[in-house]
Amino acid sequence: MKSLIKYIFAISFGILCFSTTCAYSQENAPSFQSLIASGDKEYANKEYIKAKTYYQEALRLKPNDASAKNKLDNTLQKIREENKKEEQFFEHIDNGDNFYSNNDLDKAIAEYNKALEIFPKDEYALGKKQEITTILKDEKDKLASFNEMVALGDNLLKQEKYAEAVMQYESALKLYPNNSATKSKYQDAKNKKEVYDLKVSEFERLCSQGQEFTLRKKYAEAIDAYEQALQIFPDTKEISDKVTELQTMKQVADNYNAKITEADALYEDRSYDEAKAAYQDALSVIPNDSYALGMIARVDEIVNSPEYLKIQSDKAKIDSDFANFISKGENAESTKNYELALSYYAKALELKPNNADALAKKENAENMILYTEQQRKEQERLAAAEAEKQRKEQIQSLISTGNQQLTSKQYAEAEQTFNQVLVLDPNNAVATEKLGLIAGFYEEIQRQKQENYSRAMSEGQYAMDSRNFAEAIRQYNIALTNKPGDEAATQQLTLAQQNENMRVAGLQNEYNGYITKADAQLQTKNYDKAIELYTKAMSVGIDNPYPANKIREIGEILAANKLVELVNSSITINSSETKRFDFEPVDVTTRRGNYILLKAKNLGDKPFIMYISYGSKSGRNGGFTVNVPKNQDVNDFIVRIGSQYKWFSEDNNWIEILPENGNIEIISMEITKGN
Repeated sequence: MKSLIKYIFAISFGILCFSTTCAYSQENAPSFQSLIASGDKEYANKEYIKAKTYYQEALRLKPNDASAKNKLDNTLQKIREENKKEEQFFEHIDNGDNFYSNNDLDKAIAEYNKALEIFPKDEYALGKKQEITTILKDEKDKLASFNEMVALGDNLLKQEKYAEAVMQYESALKLYPNNSATKSKYQDAKNKKEVYDLKVSEFERLCSQGQEFTLRKKYAEAIDAYEQALQIFPDTKEISDKVTELQTMKQVADNYNAKITEADALYEDRSYDEAKAAYQDALSVIPNDSYALGMIARVDEIVNSPEYLKIQSDKAKIDSDFANFISKGENAESTKNYELALSYYAKALELKPNNADALAKKENAENMILYTEQQRKEQERLAAAEAEKQRKEQIQSLISTGNQQLTSKQYAEAEQTFNQVLVLDPNNAVATEKLGLIAGFYEEIQRQKQENYSRAMSEGQYAMDSRNFAEAIRQYNIALTNKPGDEAATQQLTLAQQNENMRVAGLQNEYNGYITKADAQLQTKNYDKAIELYTKAMSVGIDNPYPANKIREIGEILAANKLVELVNSSITINSSETKRFDFEPVDVTTRRGNYILLKAKNLGDKPFIMYISYGSKSGRNGGFTVNVPKNQDVNDFIVRIGSQYKWFSEDNNWIEILPENGNIEIISMEITKGN
């Protein structure tokens, strides 16, 4: 609007100027004084543009007239001021038009009033003001209807009557289509209606699905469908009643199906008498059921047939073979031969594929195979990690030793030490650098090598004479390191190795003897003798975890068969101090196989003897002596107390501990029995 008015104003101004010019050309040229007078008249009437024209014409006649210049300057100033007022006027008009177009009538009429303050008689501003006044009057009634519809819609929305609420908001928006609040409420009601409609649709679908499952006697699925429907509309009593009814029907059906499943399994296993009884049991749940009746008839037919005796015979053989395979599998499993056990269980399952016991044993054997393999791999990983750790520690130790040898000018020893580093770590920069340094002291090294060679040969011979063949091998290797290929050292090394091999073979034979005897004692459940022999096997010096594992295995067997717990929290017994532990007498039927299982720690730095006595009200009946080692570990002590006649023949009810020449901490103590 503003640009349009300005455009009209510019055209009018141009026409005015053109008209004035034409008038001058048509009339006789006025005088300077008359032009000034005309300009003053127009200026006084605030016709500044006309006044400007007269003053400019006067200055053409007298270009240097100061008065005319001053009048023209004042007129131009007034024109600029008028233009500024027009700018403000048109700005208010534009603002009013914008507010009007956006239906913000109060702000629009305020802008038109500001425009009229500048040009009070402007017809456009007066007309717009009148239009708004009329609209505001009509709007009042319209607004009342609008508010009434919105309020009704709000109330319906609270009542969850979404369809009716949508209709009210739609009617309100027909009056005020751009009302954002009502648009939001309308959309909210619409969304809620859509959600509600979807819930109704899903509810009806689930109910239909529940009915279909019910007809097909799939009661669990029907209950699930109806319960999902109840999650949508929880207060639907009809559906709640259906769920209750179906749960009863499902319970009956589950009971029946369980009995039929059991009967079918017996039938498949050819246990016909038991199968018939199971089918009859199913009929007690659903009388006259055609399937159960049919299977009973089939069982009767089989039992009364000539082939039945053969079937019974075959079944007996299958049962016998099955039991044999299971027994072999269990025996193999007891010796931890899980692969063999698995093969026997697989053969048993070939006879009875669905036998739960065989399946469970097969699964357990498979799990044990997997566990054993995992343990083996973990042990290998830990061993590799430990080896790498020891390798790095050995490298650091050798480097430290080599540096000390260099400081002591033991160049031959240092060269040997750093070469050992390179054997462990071929790219070790420190060893390479040090060996380069040592090369500069070759003569000294050679002298040292000869000295080391002579000393190693001498100490090797001494070790040979002392029958310390392992030390002799080490010394002859040192000699060969200092003088590679030396014939005397090589011969002596061969002799030492032969003697060491013979010694180790002897130890191995001694170890094997202890192990054989210990295994035999373990087989007959003489646990104390077995432990004694396994301990002797460990003391031979053969690096094998087998005896330690067996001792741990015996401890676990005894711990699992605990009869009486005498100590369950640590106590300390000082040297020469007696500590008695009372208990109820052990059942006489178990006494011959009784053991005392004791965990204890030497609190001193030397070995000593500990006395274990037992007795009853009548006095002391017997006892044992136990050697307590000097280590600071928690040691397991196992005493076969049931081997003494007085233990199983008397109702012993106390045990005493007496350490001699040493203090001991008892961690736990219990009376147990063998398997």
